[in-house]
Amino acid sequence: MVATGVSAALAGPPRELSWVVALLVVASLASISKPQAVGPFQLSVAGMIHIASIPLVGPVGAIVVAVLPVLLDRNNTVKRVFNASQRVLLVIAGSAAYAAAGGWQLGMTDTMPTPQNLALRVAVTAVAASLINAFLLAGVLQLSTNAPWRVVLVDVLKQTSSAYALSIVGAYLLVVLWAPAGLGWVAALFFLPSLLVIQWGLRQHAEEWATRHDVLAPFVGALELRHPGAAEDARVVAAAAGAIATTMGLSARVVDQVTAAARLRDVGKLALEDAPPAIRRRDHADASRRVFGSIAFLDESMEIITAHQERYDGEGRPHGLIGRSIPVGARVLATADAWGTCVLEGVSPEEAVTSCEHMAGHALDPKCVVALRRALERDQLPKAVV
Repeated sequence: MVATGVSAALAGPPRELSWVVALLVVASLASISKPQAVGPFQLSVAGMIHIASIPLVGPVGAIVVAVLPVLLDRNNTVKRVFNASQRVLLVIAGSAAYAAAGGWQLGMTDTMPTPQNLALRVAVTAVAASLINAFLLAGVLQLSTNAPWRVVLVDVLKQTSSAYALSIVGAYLLVVLWAPAGLGWVAALFFLPSLLVIQWGLRQHAEEWATRHDVLAPFVGALELRHPGAAEDARVVAAAAGAIATTMGLSARVVDQVTAAARLRDVGKLALEDAPPAIRRRDHADASRRVFGSIAFLDESMEIITAHQERYDGEGRPHGLIGRSIPVGARVLATADAWGTCVLEGVSPEEAVTSCEHMAGHALDPKCVVALRRALERDQLPKAVV
């Protein structure tokens, strides 16, 4: 409330009240549909509208557009107050950056900035608002994980960079259509439906992604029936592999492939039930590949499973690959597998990481082991039920 009052004193009220009403309607409609995400890729229509409101209706108008839908939603009071306060801070940070970049509150009769200058100012606005959002989110996560705040902040920025980039593009397009193009509130008729269609497409993709992973569960369940403890092993190793891959900054696609491979790496044992134990240990990875060979979306995960028994020093199997010639997903999985095996045998997570560090440069990739240590320090490794 204080920040809003200061903004009103410094910047004055919105020049175009009809624009505030129109943007408020658009923001309210956009808030109904929550952001959709597949991995770190996320699209928030409401976030784009909040950023675009700053050059269109000024800080006070943008605060109204950003906050009022939150105050009217069905969350409990604490959540509403927190979310409203967060949005006020985002708008104020973005408004200060916009003014520092030479921006002013646009109107239909004003001389418009060049497209390049407007793009720069919108980008500066979005970056400032995004950084404040990252700081706040990192603070909340730090309180819940006890990890160093700086480390958490870096992780947040890595995982949300795609969403921030999309916010810049979307907000710029809305501002251009609204003011320089002279469409006013009619711009929403072009802007909002298109973005909602994209958001719907992301939701469909997310549901497809979830369905594909649900298909894998019965295989792990079947392995659990024949080998009790296999499901817990798959859960622990998959979670550890995901934490290592994320810490290394690998793409969402690779993280997904590695976690799927971790879940399915031992399913091949079902095809080798009558083989001697030594054969099962040696050939189960290749058997897993044969079991899932006809499932196209698992091709990359099967490559990881096949290579995860390679050693960094070249003494592994099946091809004796050395160092970085081993697929990075396989190196991650090998590290997670080694750590998970120790933990499930009753070794403490700290001692398990130390054991992996002794294997770094020999059986395991040193970079993966460093990422494992960082994941432990950030409390991102799974808790095993022994």
